[in-house]
Amino acid sequence: MRDGSFLDAFFFSVQTIATVGYGNMSPNNLYANILTTIEIMTGIFLVAVMAGLIFVRFSRPMAHIVFSRSVVIAPLNGRTTLMLRVGNLHQRSMVEAEFRIFFNRDEPLVEGDTFRYFYNLKLQFDRMPTFPAALTLRHVIDESSPLYGATPESLEESRVVLIASVVGIDPVIPAAVQTQQDYTWHDIKFNERFVEIYTDNGDGKLTVDYGQLHDTEPVKDS
Repeated sequence: MRDGSFLDAFFFSVQTIATVGYGNMSPNNLYANILTTIEIMTGIFLVAVMAGLIFVRFSRPMAHIVFSRSVVIAPLNGRTTLMLRVGNLHQRSMVEAEFRIFFNRDEPLVEGDTFRYFYNLKLQFDRMPTFPAALTLRHVIDESSPLYGATPESLEESRVVLIASVVGIDPVIPAAVQTQQDYTWHDIKFNERFVEIYTDNGDGKLTVDYGQLHDTEPVKDS
């Protein structure tokens, strides 16, 4: 470097930080040094941005939760109940899981038009410390339920949509994960229930058949 040359010292420091490895004072003119500095700084910036994007993409935990293809409405323990099954495909349990089912439909107004109303269906349980392999969300259809007295025809007429969501925490990377599933009135089956998917092995352990997660069967008349 030339004695007292600020530009020589600056460009040499840039090359040193970038480890381009020239080994001597190259390039040997101002314009080439400016071009090299711009390219080095742009390269460092792009590498940092790409590394950040790749890290965010692949480090983000995935929910790996599957919802049943249909929602069923049938008597359960003597009460008409809406049921929806969810399965946890993780080999480990999700913790602090929260479950919600939103119900929305068109309702007539006194002015003669219709308006879209949204309801948060009350579940028999909406929070669990751990999310096991599979479970069934249940909403009792009583006088306080917006589904009270519903029929397949009334659900079609009011263009019913159900939105089920699950929010929990991945225990490996303590981060929240969320997933959801939408259902229309086409996906609601009356007088059917989900088949049993848990099998007792006789040693105190249960086996889950995820292949039957979506299967339903007609409710037998009592």
